[in-house]
Amino acid sequence: MILGVNIRNFDVFEDDTIGLLIEDSGKYVGKSREDNGIRLRNLNALIGRNNTGKSAFIRALSFVKRSLVTDVAKASTTDNRPGFMNLLIDKNKPCEFRIFFRIRDQKTGHSEFLQYELTIGASEYGSPYIECEKVLSSVRNEDGSLFIKEVYENSSEARLISDEKVTALSVLGKLNGSESEIRQVFEEIDGWFFCAFSAEESSDYYSAGNAPGAHKHLNSDGSNVGNVLDYIKSLGEGEYESLMNEINSKIPALRKKKKNLPLNLQGSPEKLFKYLLLLRDPHPKTTIFIETPDRDLYHDMVDVLADDMREFTLNHPYSQIIFSTHNPYIVEAMSPKEIWVFSRDFEDNDDAVRIRCAGSDPVVMALFEQGVGMGAIWYGGHLDQGSSEYDEDGVNNAH
Repeated sequence: MILGVNIRNFDVFEDDTIGLLIEDSGKYVGKSREDNGIRLRNLNALIGRNNTGKSAFIRALSFVKRSLVTDVAKASTTDNRPGFMNLLIDKNKPCEFRIFFRIRDQKTGHSEFLQYELTIGASEYGSPYIECEKVLSSVRNEDGSLFIKEVYENSSEARLISDEKVTALSVLGKLNGSESEIRQVFEEIDGWFFCAFSAEESSDYYSAGNAPGAHKHLNSDGSNVGNVLDYIKSLGEGEYESLMNEINSKIPALRKKKKNLPLNLQGSPEKLFKYLLLLRDPHPKTTIFIETPDRDLYHDMVDVLADDMREFTLNHPYSQIIFSTHNPYIVEAMSPKEIWVFSRDFEDNDDAVRIRCAGSDPVVMALFEQGVGMGAIWYGGHLDQGSSEYDEDGVNNAH
């Protein structure tokens, strides 16, 4: 799972951080890991007014994954991106990504704390190339002191991969002989899932009779839901019926029905069904990113989805969900430390993005501790007060 991200000179982000990075890991690594309000958690809501950077943050991490599974040139133009030079704020500087992870070591079962750093520069012709890559590890000595170990570095001066548009992580992460930390970071990013069930346009290739066959996992827009149901059926009618009964019992419109899907999902609210099916994947994604999962869902369906997302994170402690929303209902039962507020002062010349954790605001924490839900706190305007900024200890840093 991701503990923190820093993005520099990319899209709307000049130099912005959400959560915890490796240089501050002494506040988290090796301790009891009590809530400190500064790291990304298993369940995270991104809130804020329109055009404040919530979608841009998700798109930026989608760009990182695209860079790994294809290359940086293709990543700059796929998913409606306008080309690398148009993604840079300062055309004379590279963009940088630093992503800090908590990953379960498959051999020991213990947590590994690793950071991936990717710097992408532009050639004289404006095409992107890998300027530098690093994998760092946060390690605690026997005496309790913490140090940062460099596991791997790939730079222009000592390039291992001949193609400067291809990340070394994408190559080394697939090799059995590579350092385990490199493989772990690659598998973590490769496991990111960018959910587009709420997208206004989605493919209907399965319902149109195309691409038959069984699929183990849902695709990003959920258009292969029938294929996934076919796969579950192939595992046994008992397993399929059990899953359908569980999902049907949760969807408000189907609670009184005893029908088994899929026949056009038999009138069920299709988007909620897809979310519930995704969250029951026996091989869960490392991080699920969702933009406005509550779109087109009635309020009782939003409650069901919120409960199921929480249950997913409890059942899979090394996986997480990061979603954006404008709906107070879906965050009502969340903690302030799981909510990240994005803001921008469009009257200011720098037009900069600001990101803060709601749990860093002592007023919000006091209201929450008195039993006020986060939806009510948000609706009351306490999360939109962007002029008051607090550090992780609750100190007001506004000038």
